[in-house]
Amino acid sequence: MKHLASMIVASALVMNPLNLTAAELLISPVNIDIAPGEKAALLKLQNNSDAAMKIQVRVRQWDAHNSMLDKPKVVVSPSSLNILPGKQQVVRIVNTGPASDINNERLYRVFLDEIPDMQNTSDQGLLLQVRYALPLFIGGPDLSVSRTDNFDQLTSIWNRALTYSYNKQSNQLAFNNQANGHARISKVRYTNGSDKESVVFGGLLGYVQANSEAAFNVSPVALTSSSKLFAEINGVDVEINHDGR
Repeated sequence: MKHLASMIVASALVMNPLNLTAAELLISPVNIDIAPGEKAALLKLQNNSDAAMKIQVRVRQWDAHNSMLDKPKVVVSPSSLNILPGKQQVVRIVNTGPASDINNERLYRVFLDEIPDMQNTSDQGLLLQVRYALPLFIGGPDLSVSRTDNFDQLTSIWNRALTYSYNKQSNQLAFNNQANGHARISKVRYTNGSDKESVVFGGLLGYVQANSEAAFNVSPVALTSSSKLFAEINGVDVEINHDGR
């Protein structure tokens, strides 16, 4: 009788601005954006392995733990794919809710579940199910390099709209976003009275939704209210001011 080891679900919130290659699945883009006035976006999935891949696509509200949220007004087509080796398929993501506009940003997550092949699992094998969670933004102001190439304007906006505080007891770095659109925070570093930069977090730290605050756990750093903090926000490098706390 076959013995199947416990199924492991690998989940990743994916936010590289260009594409992602993991488990031999190429995903592009991984920041899905339906700009104001647009109705849909395209998601390209390419199978770079030597076996067929079964992928299920679903959309959920950003806060999946809140059962009171309305059902997403977004349709994906197709929602189930069988991608042959070396082939690419395109998923169409359609906004069926209110028209996207510049004053109202709606946030969702697109989940891609790679369904494992039960037939190819050995007697003592480990069944690995991979889940990718991609951010989907509908509408909202032009606050990223995917919407505008005016880097000076973006830098100026985020320098005013985003502030930070650091709690050295809990090692939490908090950001307060006063803009009407999300802030994607990555490549965080700081200086203390010199030009030498110290890295707080080298990759993607996370997202702060519009007009809200979020805190992230980081390794202990010598960050004070007099430090200069820098980060890449939605694709532009910005100096972030301390909020005085």
